[in-house]
Amino acid sequence: MTGRRVLVLVLAVLGVLGIIAAIIYFAEPAKDLPSVLPGHITGSTAHRTLRGIAALVVGLGLLALAGVAASMGRRRSI
Repeated sequence: MTGRRVLVLVLAVLGVLGIIAAIIYFAEPAKDLPSVLPGHITGSTAHRTLRGIAALVVGLGLLALAGVAASMGRRRSI
């Protein structure tokens, strides 16, 4: 595997993990968040919407970077 493919794979995996984290932030109240995600508040029924938006933006950004990195250096046939 070349270095570029490894970079694309790492960026894509991190992007998908960011989107999964965003879904968890939107779906679960603060009291039910997993311990690996910051924002747990004991007894709170509020959702962590801003953290979810931030995780979604970061995840989509990483997926976009993976797409750009994957397409760089390819020759276009006309």
